[in-house]
Amino acid sequence: GDLHQPLHSGTDIDEGGNKINVVFFKQETNLHTVWDSELIDRQLLSYTEWTNRLQAKISHKQFHLWQQIDPKVWIAESAEIRQSIYPKTNKELSWNYQYQNIPIIKKRLQMGGIRLAAYLNDLFAHECDC
Repeated sequence: GDLHQPLHSGTDIDEGGNKINVVFFKQETNLHTVWDSELIDRQLLSYTEWTNRLQAKISHKQFHLWQQIDPKVWIAESAEIRQSIYPKTNKELSWNYQYQNIPIIKKRLQMGGIRLAAYLNDLFAHECDC
C-alpha cells in the first residue's frame, strides 16, 4: 500500500523527499513528512471519516479497473506523479499546495486500499498446504 505514496518511489539523491526541507503551514519539516502525514492530518478527519469519504467516491467500474495487483505498476505510477509534487520555487507550502495535492492523495489512498486487498486476496488464494 505504501507504494502509492509518490515519494516512496523517490530518488537516492533526495532520499524520497527527506532531504527537501520545506515550511508547511509555518512548521519546518521535509517534503516526505508532508506527504506521509501532514497533508492527511491537516484534514482533521478520523480514520472512520477518511474511510467513509474514500469509499463513497469509487464507482463499481473504477473499483474493478484499480484491482491491478502488480506492484511494479504501482511504483511506476508513483514515479510518474512524483515530479509534480515537488515545490516549484517556494519552499513555503500552505493552502494552495494542500488544495492542489489532496485530490492526488485521496486517489492514491483509494487505489492503495483496493490494490492491497486484491493483492492479499490473490496471495492467499494461491497458498499451498506445504
